[in-house]
Amino acid sequence: DDYKHDRCLLHYASVHEMMGLCYYLLDPYGTRYSRDFFNMMETALYNYARAAEEETVAAGPAIGGSSGGRPTLAPTATRLATRLCLVLTSTKQMYNNRHMEIADLLASASSHETPLGAAVLLEQSSSHYFQSGMYRKYAFHMLMAGHMFRSAEQEQHAFRCFTSALYVYHGGKWDV
Repeated sequence: DDYKHDRCLLHYASVHEMMGLCYYLLDPYGTRYSRDFFNMMETALYNYARAAEEETVAAGPAIGGSSGGRPTLAPTATRLATRLCLVLTSTKQMYNNRHMEIADLLASASSHETPLGAAVLLEQSSSHYFQSGMYRKYAFHMLMAGHMFRSAEQEQHAFRCFTSALYVYHGGKWDV
């Protein structure tokens, strides 16, 4: 609470991230502490987002890109939130049956990220949408990932994303 009171949101979020990771290490299969784990991770992501907004406002156009578009350089808090989201995707036992929540977290974290970072997060979120049976959201987020890869000049990754989304449109899963 001292970090929160002092408005050191980056440190406050890091403390919650570490407490969440401790819960995960205490109970890697999510039988006793899964709710506490997710509460800590949500608090960490929320405070990373607030810290990133403050960092972007304080830095002005140096971080925010040229015309309000994607940033050319992501703030430190945004990078930490991205790292946390990728850690969450690697803890398969903890997000069992929570694919929608993880996908929404990943998609929302991509909004302040650089094009390449946003593309990776959108691609990860689309795979969680696919696993939860949300095929239209999978295709949409895969297309957005492809566009982000193209803007980051990663043409082969963009092509892979576009062809994966095409599977949904031509594979008969669109009406599901």
